[in-house]
Amino acid sequence: MAAATFTFSPMNDADARAIASWRYEGPYSVYGMGSDQESRDAAVAELLDRRSPHFAVRDEHGELVGFFGFGTAAEVSDEVEPALWSEDRCLSVGLGLCPHLTGKGLGLAFVEAGLDFARQQFAPESFRMFVLAWNQRAIKVYERAGFTQVRTFVQRNIHGENEFIELRRPV
Repeated sequence: MAAATFTFSPMNDADARAIASWRYEGPYSVYGMGSDQESRDAAVAELLDRRSPHFAVRDEHGELVGFFGFGTAAEVSDEVEPALWSEDRCLSVGLGLCPHLTGKGLGLAFVEAGLDFARQQFAPESFRMFVLAWNQRAIKVYERAGFTQVRTFVQRNIHGENEFIELRRPV
């Protein structure tokens, strides 16, 4: 099987709207971007905010297969102002793979492509990711990509309490 080839482009309105409409199955449904128009519109606005930039990712056929977000939008916090950096040139990374492609063995290649892109685009000193503690599928991929767990914490918001793991790796 040939290695997957991914290309990155700044998020545009059509890609942001397509991504906001993605729906995941089972427990992964929490990764959907809203169940009503107002929350989907807010997700689209965040995806298009260049202060904490998002990039659409396409495969070798030009199909939208996922996205990467960099900066405070990829963090689990109540950060008010979107920004690329929050501390010490450690770049926070968030991502999403199209629902029909999850669980098919593309995760590691997708994550590595995103980290390579971020190295070239932003020149960070290190990377940071946050993942729901129950999402062992994602944690396994991130660890295979060189991330290590640095802490576990609980975030409380209008959706209740969620346990997260913070992972980091050097560039």
